[in-house]
Amino acid sequence: MASFDADLPPLPPSLLRLATSLHHYGPGKIENASSLSFQSSFRSAGMPHKATEALLKALDQARVDVATALQSGDCANAGAACERYLPMIRRLLLSCEVQSESAVLDKRLAFKWQGGLEGDGTGGLIGKVRESQALMYEVSMTIGTVAVASAGDACADSQKGQFPSACSKFKTAAAVMKHLAEKHLPQWVALGSSTSEADLPAECVRAVAEGFVSMFLAHAQQMAIAKALQEPAAKVNMSVLAKLTKGVQETVDGFVSQLRANAGMHFCRLPGPYLSYITFQSALQDALSLYFQARLTWAAGKERGLALSMMNAARAGLSVRASVTSKGIPEAINSSNSPLYVLRGELEEFGAHVDQIRAAWLKDINTVYFEKVPDTPPVGKLLSKGLLMMKVEPWTGNDFIDLEPVTLAVLDQSGGGSASAPAEEGKSEAKGIERSDSDLARELQEKLNAGEDI
Repeated sequence: MASFDADLPPLPPSLLRLATSLHHYGPGKIENASSLSFQSSFRSAGMPHKATEALLKALDQARVDVATALQSGDCANAGAACERYLPMIRRLLLSCEVQSESAVLDKRLAFKWQGGLEGDGTGGLIGKVRESQALMYEVSMTIGTVAVASAGDACADSQKGQFPSACSKFKTAAAVMKHLAEKHLPQWVALGSSTSEADLPAECVRAVAEGFVSMFLAHAQQMAIAKALQEPAAKVNMSVLAKLTKGVQETVDGFVSQLRANAGMHFCRLPGPYLSYITFQSALQDALSLYFQARLTWAAGKERGLALSMMNAARAGLSVRASVTSKGIPEAINSSNSPLYVLRGELEEFGAHVDQIRAAWLKDINTVYFEKVPDTPPVGKLLSKGLLMMKVEPWTGNDFIDLEPVTLAVLDQSGGGSASAPAEEGKSEAKGIERSDSDLARELQEKLNAGEDI
């Protein structure tokens, strides 16, 4: 393992702060939670049945708890509230799926959410209010909020220097997004005549979820890089750090390509500060990889001119770009209105550190080694591929195989029976029936439209 040269300046604190720089993820919000009541909507079909009544009452309270936690801005509490709510709303969805003929609504359901990954709402940091009557929409937003809340909680841990914990929470966020992309959202096959992906928040779009799997893993790797940088100088492995930082850069670039190609509309809805952040991360991580490659090459003692050329390239990558199409740090870092502005001091400090190394190396080359310094490092001498060592583990919070449907059936006038034959309360003989929530939503809405909207 090659360590840092003892005669060169020590790693500045700014390197650790830059390597762990994050966009603070904030989950979305529920709009006017108190206006929706499961008890009112299922008054006829659900409230006469004891177990169903208990579930509907619990759902109303749990949803208000979620809305309150989201409003508070506490990501840990918001995520926990969503996880408490999730099995209950899934149980109601299952109940409607297996008893679609008897699941009659007295009042239409209108689920209103602002997506946490979008910026087309008020203030540009949260999405517009988007509404759907489908229970699958409510379930999808709840799962997506679990993911974003976990990422936000990870950001808080990173700020405290708790990098292993932050890494674990980013990996959890990635696992939840993977569940959304590969298992949950594909079940929502037909969106219905009045619903399209354009009407949905980013959390409900499969291509977006796939992209954030990678992005959250990249953040997890940033936390691993931070832990490596905290090692004593003699133990810092420049080769590994060069590959890990390159891996983060490639993953960020892949995220951008994925969303532009498969979710262009939702990519355009990402908050402006977030778009600046991912541009910053791509340039920064590329420059850091060149920095570590240069230190590694110089320490090897064979191609010192190449090492200086790499370090020159790293310094260029740390400079503010000349235009939006140029390589380099986005110009937003110089604007006091940009969240990137807080990193300006760190960037200048680290740039001065790089300049100090370049000056020392140039002096040695001119007086001792007399090697040619290429204007740009030859492509064949640079890392051809980075390393993303983080892997997604299955999300343990999605195991609801023991859920049993509750009875949804309107009792007849005498109260001695039901208008249709529901499953025995707490059990289901139709457990094998699989229906998409879009079909369910259409059928329920047709029934509602046929009668009075109470």
